Amino acid sequence: MKLISYIASLVLALILVSGCQTTARKPAVTDEDREMTGSPEDRTAAPVYTDALYIELVKKYTVDEGERVDYQAWKNAPGDIAALNRQVELIAKVSPASHPGQFPTKTSERSYWINAYNTLVLQAVLEYWPLESVRDVKLSFSSRIVPGKGFFYDRKVIVGGDETNLYKLEREVLRSQKDPRLHFALNCASESCPVLKPWEWTEEQLDAAAREFINTPENVLVAEDTLQLSRIFKWYKKDFPEDIYGYLREYAAPGLNQELQEAADRDYRIRYSAYDWSLNAEKASAQETGGGQ
Repeated sequence: MKLISYIASLVLALILVSGCQTTARKPAVTDEDREMTGSPEDRTAAPVYTDALYIELVKKYTVDEGERVDYQAWKNAPGDIAALNRQVELIAKVSPASHPGQFPTKTSERSYWINAYNTLVLQAVLEYWPLESVRDVKLSFSSRIVPGKGFFYDRKVIVGGDETNLYKLEREVLRSQKDPRLHFALNCASESCPVLKPWEWTEEQLDAAAREFINTPENVLVAEDTLQLSRIFKWYKKDFPEDIYGYLREYAAPGLNQELQEAADRDYRIRYSAYDWSLNAEKASAQETGGGQ
């Protein structure tokens, strides 16, 4: 019995020593181990969104205070094309819908939607450059018949992990924000669009965009017995107050304000201008590539 007890004790001691040696030889936990064993939230943590890079690029390539974009110069700069693509990749991963915690204020959320839309439009133009118009992009048989369908409907974009297109994205942004001033901030890369601004879209900046758009005669003009408006006011009529005269007067300069009041008092008819879909390209660069008028 003593011999059996002795052997059992010896075997137990060997097992304990072996276990200690095994523990001692176990390597330290690496960063990769931590990533693999962390919580799902840790492993899928999204990058922090910023539109600083987009704003820098827009400042660099816009001409005439945003009236035009030097697409050719941008296309000739691979580093800046890559930078824009990085911004697009960031938009694909993060949005106020997918990561609301990154957008704690209405301004930060609104800035994302406006600048994300404008970023995706810019990338699309540069992808198909040279262009004379966004309506020239043909990606399906039906887009050869319906102008603009290729650019706004057929071309897919990813926003916050969800696939959509530019048309749906614009509609969703306008519906979620419920602010008609966004129509003076969203840029569709065309002559009749609002100018492209490198802004964060504060209340003051949205008001400034509204004043700039409304006080441009191509967008709002009182002539004889007619109020001539940008077609934006027709396409998105439901987004604007029913009293369109009153809304326009909120942002009109004194001279136009007086004309609008007179037009309202005399019940002038309203007409909508034809929309100019020519690309908002810097003309010299467009001509260099054969893409201009």
